[in-house]
Amino acid sequence: MKTKLLTLAFIGGMAFSINAHELAIKKHVFEQSTNQIEITGKVVGQDDGMPIAGATIYTKSNNRIATITDENGNFKLNVPENENFIVVNYMGYTTIEFKITGTNELFIKLKPSENVLDQVFVTALGVKKVSKSLTYAVTELKGSDFNKAKEANISNALVGKIAGVNVSSTATGPNGSTRVVIRGNGSLNGNNQPMYVVNDLPIDNTQLNLPVTNNAPGSPKINVDRGDGTALINPDDIKSITVLKGGTAAALYGANAANGVILIQTKRGGAQKGIGIDYNTSFTLETPAVIPDWQYEYGAGDAGKKPLTQNEAIATGRWSWGAKMDGTDVVQFDGVKRPYSPQKNNIKNFYRPGTTYINSIALSGGNDKASGRLSFSNMDSESIVPNSTFNRKTINLASNVNLTDWLKFDVVTQYNLEKSNNRPTVSDAEANPNWGTYLIANTVDIRTLAPGYDENGKEVAWNPVPVATNPQFVVNRIKNSDTKNRFVGMANVKLNFTRDLFLQGRIGQDYTNYEFFGYIPKTSLNTPDGYAQGSKMILSNLNSEAILNYTKKNIYRGISLSSFIGVNSRTTVRNEVRVDGTGFVLDDFYSLTNLKTVSYTYPYGKTKTNSVYGALDLDYKNVFFLNFTGRQDWFSTLSKENNTVFYPSIGSSLIVSDVLTMPSWISFAKLRGSWAQVGGATPDPYALNPSYSMTQGGHNGQQLQAPTSSRVPSPTLSPLTSTTFEVGTDLGFFNNRMNIDFAWYNRATTNDIVETTISNASGASTSLLNIGKMRNEGVELLINGKIMSTENFSWDATFNGSYNKNTVETLTDELSSITMASSVNNYATITSDVGRPYSIIKGYKPLKDANGNTVYNVSGGSATIERGPLEELGQGVHPWGVGLSNEFRCKAITFSFLIDAKFGGSLYSGTDLYGTRMGLTKLTLEGRENGLPIKGVDKNGGTVDMVIAPENLRTYYDGLKNITSDFVYDASFVKLRQVIIGYQLPINRIKGLSKIQGASISFVSRNLFILYKKTPNVDPESVFSAGNAQGIEQFGVPRTRSFGLSLNVKI
Repeated sequence: MKTKLLTLAFIGGMAFSINAHELAIKKHVFEQSTNQIEITGKVVGQDDGMPIAGATIYTKSNNRIATITDENGNFKLNVPENENFIVVNYMGYTTIEFKITGTNELFIKLKPSENVLDQVFVTALGVKKVSKSLTYAVTELKGSDFNKAKEANISNALVGKIAGVNVSSTATGPNGSTRVVIRGNGSLNGNNQPMYVVNDLPIDNTQLNLPVTNNAPGSPKINVDRGDGTALINPDDIKSITVLKGGTAAALYGANAANGVILIQTKRGGAQKGIGIDYNTSFTLETPAVIPDWQYEYGAGDAGKKPLTQNEAIATGRWSWGAKMDGTDVVQFDGVKRPYSPQKNNIKNFYRPGTTYINSIALSGGNDKASGRLSFSNMDSESIVPNSTFNRKTINLASNVNLTDWLKFDVVTQYNLEKSNNRPTVSDAEANPNWGTYLIANTVDIRTLAPGYDENGKEVAWNPVPVATNPQFVVNRIKNSDTKNRFVGMANVKLNFTRDLFLQGRIGQDYTNYEFFGYIPKTSLNTPDGYAQGSKMILSNLNSEAILNYTKKNIYRGISLSSFIGVNSRTTVRNEVRVDGTGFVLDDFYSLTNLKTVSYTYPYGKTKTNSVYGALDLDYKNVFFLNFTGRQDWFSTLSKENNTVFYPSIGSSLIVSDVLTMPSWISFAKLRGSWAQVGGATPDPYALNPSYSMTQGGHNGQQLQAPTSSRVPSPTLSPLTSTTFEVGTDLGFFNNRMNIDFAWYNRATTNDIVETTISNASGASTSLLNIGKMRNEGVELLINGKIMSTENFSWDATFNGSYNKNTVETLTDELSSITMASSVNNYATITSDVGRPYSIIKGYKPLKDANGNTVYNVSGGSATIERGPLEELGQGVHPWGVGLSNEFRCKAITFSFLIDAKFGGSLYSGTDLYGTRMGLTKLTLEGRENGLPIKGVDKNGGTVDMVIAPENLRTYYDGLKNITSDFVYDASFVKLRQVIIGYQLPINRIKGLSKIQGASISFVSRNLFILYKKTPNVDPESVFSAGNAQGIEQFGVPRTRSFGLSLNVKI
């Protein structure tokens, strides 16, 4: 709406004015010829019960009889005795007419507007802004999206719902880590995940331990994913989640926001009559979503023969290179004869149905002076991996007190207790149960391996390779457990000097105490002496800030101003003790004190960042908006010469539809543009200078010091810089029943802090350098519409799509590629190369001669394909993403579904590679009957034209491990991600249940179907790590589909 400054005639001495956002009622005396009554009341938000300050109240018959609510949402108004209705209006909420009843005290709830152009968003530092004033792309999801999804980690519920946000969860079960990347990866090997802010307090999203890719010396034997920081949030406590994508949106948060910000607001108490009770309960059942499509024609054995003895059965326990299955009795690993028949249900028979129970209850209430909400939730989860469990208890308290009209006090606290037992190990570590479950010979029933140990507790061998542990032994005898105590608390004080000027101060802490212990008993075949590892860790993030805010409407000729300045200090501490050792002295006593050999490490780090920041927003007649922000950070992790950086941003938006005459079918049109610069510092607090620690045991009784790191110190490091330019448009059509949000962005990261390998001759192995430039350029599209809307039926649809082009533009003159990770045995590597996208999958194709003939290595009646040079085989990150959601409502029934898709990425499948080597994939059927004909040349150029006999096929197919390209697949997919059917129970019709405000029951299904994929035998999303190494899959926990029921009751 165009803003006009209207001067109305004096009526009995009253004057008032109207500006862009509210009616500002000046001090007045209204002389009435009729009798008057005084009405008083309070206006709160229907969604959260919080008071609404500045809402306009006026009589329906005469809008000149008006007032506005104060800071606490209260109002007083003298109205004619015969007036029946008042009108209540506030930006971002639906205007309502409220009947004046017999009582003078009114309690009015405003419903948030469903018109996206009127929505109010929470932005950086908790500042609320109306949609039309934003100069950058922002997406908000309501708490109901998460309450219904019931994901253990709320980040997983973001999948497919926000353009430009790429979410991938690890194949480590329901309590594993999740990776979230906004608008592409911005750092070559640093942190690429966004900053998380809960109730205006930055929280720690540290992933306590990420699985490594192989079982190399020095890697942990118990290689588990211990989860991340966002797992603390109970989905039933969420009010909203706002994603700040661009640099302009996030610049006020400084270096931690270089990759965007995810703002989480939890529910608060509000003024209401009595105590409100909100109870939620849900049950979810999970089953494996993708079962490998192995061949079931040829069974266990080698060279086309069945095993004839127990030793032969063990020797071929992983091989399905035997004879054709015929159902005859054949000896197996334990000496027992069983039918030589297909065992197609090994995956289903090993993994159990996973279950998750979530129960939560919340009490809320309040009055004009104070309000609060107290909630408790308990989540019990059993993974599909046997004996793997997770429990999370959460207590959340939010309260606010209006000590006086000018002094407010808010406190939000949360305590979490998380306990896990037997988190599943991934990759090829010996504690991984998935390895043997996938690769056991296809005529052996995996249930016959149970319990995995004999009467003396010793592991039962099922194959000749000790590191390929009996999966039943893993789940029953190899143990790990961890406990996390976490406290997140924030206190906020607000001092109102005038209606326009206030001072706000807040202090908060995110504190975690974490303990982990795991062991492998000495009855293990691979570790006959036994092994144990443990750690204790304290993580602390202390954040304090003060903000002085000044807002003035119509300061000069239609210009309104909003501004603030602030200071911030953030201190992080990580204090850890890590212990591991071998050789249990006493049997069945699993303690670090019972080890013969023990080693200790003491990682410690403390960082501090001090900041000054400010913002200035100008609004001209609610038509043109101009925003400026600036922040200066000082880092303790960098030298005095390089430890500070300034981040500026500028943004503007123009409401075109208020300036130009638009066609009637265009309801709204806005253009926006912004530019911002954000910096970042190395997360390692001791990277500048050499540091040393005392070596364990010393030398000849003397204490010795040794470097704590094999990395060369880098005293000249400076902060990286991320510069973003963004333009976009918001369009509304057909009275805003259809809305389009389009954005184009260009983000360049320069002076990146990269760890590179160096020659061991230097005495070190790596070095940190400021090098390179990486660019992300992309587009985002969001379309939502109300296709149908009647009293009893509605249909809402939302489409989002994005494309991100990532390019590593430069590194150094001497460096053109950085290796980020490798697969088991280095068959595939993940690199970032100049001129190519981030996270390239590299490997080997078959070697060809000048005439295009395949080169073979012929030996002993068989042959293997020679591999060519190392080359690019695919991209580990999808550049394209699409999401489509629809919601239908028919009276009390709702039905919604979400489809999401990703395109353009690739996946290297370690599972499919090893399935081929073991004779399990259908690829290996070729040649089983009559041999495999091959043609080509040998290494000397000689002609190769032969048939590999069936008994020699294993050598040929095993050699494909060197041909990486055979196992790199197009990882594009389309999934039916979520289906929800809800029913609003007619509680109000049941006599005696009048106090129940509402009750609903919902059926929820997640990851229901894969509608399209090209990755055989595995889910295309089955990555093993939430780190930067994307594009590798190897022996993870199967991805699951879930079905559940939830019940919500409000009293």
